[in-house]
Amino acid sequence: MWTGTHASDVSLKGVTAQFGLTARAVRYYEEVGLIVTRRDRGNRRRYDPRAVSQLGIIAELRRAGLAIDDIRVALQSRPDAGDSRLDVSYAVGRLHERLANLEQERRTVEATLEALTSPTVAG
Repeated sequence: MWTGTHASDVSLKGVTAQFGLTARAVRYYEEVGLIVTRRDRGNRRRYDPRAVSQLGIIAELRRAGLAIDDIRVALQSRPDAGDSRLDVSYAVGRLHERLANLEQERRTVEATLEALTSPTVAG
């Protein structure tokens, strides 16, 4: 449904350039419900200030390694629907968990490499 275009709305090309995202990624974020877009008379996507703000948050959290489901929870934890701030405690907690998992994986790989490269003792 066309809801009109406002002077502050940004095009798909504009948001991809602003946040270093691909058009495919932005369309996916819309498809999974992370953002809501408007359509102009030519049926082109237009992003209002709230959608632009959310795309900025999504882009940063994706670069930090958060999964889409975690980003959804983080966006839902915003103080209120009109607030562009984010309660980062959830996102930071998930990143700490990810770091801990990566550290465990690193230790496992190092132990495996050590076992594979150490001389075996004949018994």
